[in-house]
Formats: sequence, C-alpha cells, structure tokens
Amino acid sequence: MRYQGIKVTLVTGFLGAGKTSLIRHLLAQSPLNERWVVLVNEFGNIGLDGAFYADLGVAISEVPGGCVCCTTSAAFQQGLNQLIRQYNPDRIFIEPSGLGHPKQIMQQLRGAAYHDVLLLTGAFCVLDARNLNDERYTKHDMFNDQIESADGIVFSHVDCYQQEDFDRVKVRFGAPTSKIPTPVLFMSDPMTLGVDSLDIGLINLTNDEVVTEKNSSHSSHHHTHGAVKATNQDKRSSYHKQQGDMQVVGWHWPKQDYFDQEKIVPIIEGLSRLDGVYRIKGVFMIGPSEALFVNVSRGEVVIKKSPWCDGSCLESIGGIEGDWLECVYKGCAELL
Repeated sequence: MRYQGIKVTLVTGFLGAGKTSLIRHLLAQSPLNERWVVLVNEFGNIGLDGAFYADLGVAISEVPGGCVCCTTSAAFQQGLNQLIRQYNPDRIFIEPSGLGHPKQIMQQLRGAAYHDVLLLTGAFCVLDARNLNDERYTKHDMFNDQIESADGIVFSHVDCYQQEDFDRVKVRFGAPTSKIPTPVLFMSDPMTLGVDSLDIGLINLTNDEVVTEKNSSHSSHHHTHGAVKATNQDKRSSYHKQQGDMQVVGWHWPKQDYFDQEKIVPIIEGLSRLDGVYRIKGVFMIGPSEALFVNVSRGEVVIKKSPWCDGSCLESIGGIEGDWLECVYKGCAELL
C-alpha cells in the first residue's frame, strides 16, 4: 500500500509555451485549506522565473542553471527538500526548464528517496500548437519528449491559431498509433485548467495503490538540504553557456541601476525579431519599487509594469547559428 503524501504536479513545455502562466492560473484556484508551493528552474543561471511569481505571495524555490533536469542534481534535491521541510505543502508544482527532459524528473520523483513522501499525480505539457509546423521544435528531442510524457496537453495562445493549427492538432493527437496512452487535451481561449484535473495521472491507479489520506509527518524523508545559490545582487554580471544546439546569455544589474522605459521597449522589440532567438525574459527596474516585466516568445513581446525592488536581469535563449548573440550583447549595452 502506498500513501499519497505530498501531491506533485509537473508542468512542462518548450521555451515560451506558457508554463508560468498556467501555474499562476492554477495557484489562483488553490483551496483555502491547502498550501501550494512552486519549484521553478530555467536553463540560465539567474533564476529569473521566481520574479514572475512574486506578486502571488507563494513559496518559491529556484534551481538555476538547468539543474532540475538532471536526476543526480544536488540542487534539485536541495530545492525540493527545502520546500518540503520549511512549508510542509499539500501540493508542489514543478516547472522545469523549457529544455528539460521530463522523464528524468519523473523518475527522480518516483524513486526510493521520495517514497511515501511525494506522489506525482499529473504531468502536463503546455503546447503552442503553432509550433507543430516548425521543424525547430518538431525535430527537437525535448519538445517531443515533453509531449509524449504528459498525462494532459494544455494548449496555449489558442486565440492566435489558424485552421491549419487545429488540423495539425488532430493529426498529432487524433488517433493512438502505439500502446502509449493518448494524453487528455485541454483547449480553451483563454488557456484554462481546473484544479479538479490536476490528479489526472491517478486515473489508472487502483484504490489499493493510493491511499488518499495525507502522510503529514513526512518523517521518512532525511535528505540533506540547503539554500540554492543565489545570483550576486551587488554588482553587474553576465554569463554565457551552451548546451547541445542551444545557448543562453544573461545579465544581472544591481538594485541601484534604474532603466529608461523609453529605451527598453524599442530595444526589446528589436531583439525579438532576431533570427535564432527562441526566448527572452527580463525584469528592468524603472524606479525604487517598480519594474517592467518582459516576456518574449515567437517574436511576440509582452511588457507589463509591476511592483519590484530586487534588481534587474535579462536572459535570452537561442540556437547556435546566426549572429543573434552579438546583437543581444550590443542591445544590452545600450539599455542603461
């Protein structure tokens, strides 16, 4: 017999699919009598995604540098253990990097280390169906791995679909072609997912395999834990790294650096049009307690103003070909 323990919901999706938007939507539906937390990771080293949850007041543990994708990662265990020990949550949302292999994460969560402590109740892949017509995505192993590992597919940016996008969805998910179960499809405009669907991965389990009473003590969990290393907040810094056919470049600026909003918008819009760029995310302080939050995917720019006082940062992810990297460096030099 297996106790349920802490429920875990895995939310995957390729770069810019809308993972953070979906998790924010779900957190807004959290029951008043439950504590929900988030373990979030990005391919870069800054740990930028936590800023996009800051206004919700939920506990966040950030694992920078893509480490959450590695089954042997100490940073993954530290971040996860920190959430368990400090908050004793009822549910943990895990948002891995858009370049993460979910099968490795699922194997870790179901391993002996978290037996009777965690129960993975559902894996969801956020998918922009427009990418089903783009070989940069469809020929990428991680893009397909995320889809094939999911219990449910949540479609994003549905308002932008053309008829051919809906047709491709039917071709990809229309009829089972193997023994692998077809995922449940969630398509709506705007993107929605009800909390009653979060445990979709338990549908095929018998009552003998899952006991719904929470194991509140979590006494069987004895991993060493500690804080994830944070980015230096006191000085300007930058980094560049490459993994396979993808590379990321990032910058961090201290709290006392303020940006000119009129400069930021045209520079970001210019960077969004560069060939080879998959993703741009950033937070730019424009005053002592206010910042512009920048989100770019598929060349589409979303910029919002929100309270913030914890420094500025920017990350851009792209392929290894083209001169986009040089252009991004030049653009960032012009920001301040």
